[in-house]
Amino acid sequence: MLFIDLFSHRLLTTFAKDQTKTMSWKVVVFLILAALLVIFTVQNQILLNIKFFNWEIIDVPVSYVLLFGLIFGFLLAMMMQLPTILKLRRELRKVIREIESSEKIEPVKDEEGNSEDVSMGSDYKGGFFNE
Repeated sequence: MLFIDLFSHRLLTTFAKDQTKTMSWKVVVFLILAALLVIFTVQNQILLNIKFFNWEIIDVPVSYVLLFGLIFGFLLAMMMQLPTILKLRRELRKVIREIESSEKIEPVKDEEGNSEDVSMGSDYKGGFFNE
């Protein structure tokens, strides 16, 4: 029992250390990307006129157009993956219900031998090569 407690403690502390390393790495990357976005926005103050069919938008900064394009592309990609995600969630729920409702397998007690002997059962006929 003590071994299991020590092992689980070591596993949890290792996991926690990995999470802090990962989180700090992600935070640094996020801050760098945010700084690059601010620099890009400040340097690209060019204004555009956008025409789409009968609509016309006048004097829109380039950074807004690119930001809108990125967000629209992200949302479009998420919408394309949504049916697959929902299907996998349904399958996961089904498997979890099957596992929870299945019978627990009880070990079969040996007919022969005592607690120190290892019994192969009454129907054992020999090893793999002995038929």
